[in-house]
Amino acid sequence: MHMEDTAYRAIAIVGAGAVLPDAPNVNTFWENVKSGRYSITDVTPDRWDPAFYYNADPKAPDKTYSKIGGWVREFSWDPMKWHMPLPPRVTDAMDHAQKWAIAATREALEDYGYPKRPLNSDRVAVILGNAMAGEKHYLTALRVFFPEYAHELGEIANFTTSTVPILFVTPRAPLPWRQ
Repeated sequence: MHMEDTAYRAIAIVGAGAVLPDAPNVNTFWENVKSGRYSITDVTPDRWDPAFYYNADPKAPDKTYSKIGGWVREFSWDPMKWHMPLPPRVTDAMDHAQKWAIAATREALEDYGYPKRPLNSDRVAVILGNAMAGEKHYLTALRVFFPEYAHELGEIANFTTSTVPILFVTPRAPLPWRQ
């Protein structure tokens, strides 16, 4: 097989962008790698409260046995700086992952040299990855936040004296309310 036969499948990465723990951009990420920075820390209660979600037992239902992770902190969202006028209601409805994706895409395009360097939109693609996408993420989010909802409902006097059983239903099986 000759190179001419495969040239139509060739790809080139011409720009990079990232929003990562302790690294709001690619350059900071590489500086962190070179300096040996360790960006894994304990979760803070403002992200998710370990009292609701953590159990050291890996077999505990609806719990995690880890309280550590790589958390994006100090992210600056300023679409007006990029001449990207988004209505405030749109911005308010966006989750962090969407904002990070836009920022990383913007950085990758700038790394390429855009807008000063021409871009052939027929031959260029931006590829994004996000673990919480699609319609099913709503079911995951409901299950993830259930301990907080249950806690808040448990604080309501009339609710806790109710004799109606509380069930959290997932597509697979219901979970009975436990107190």
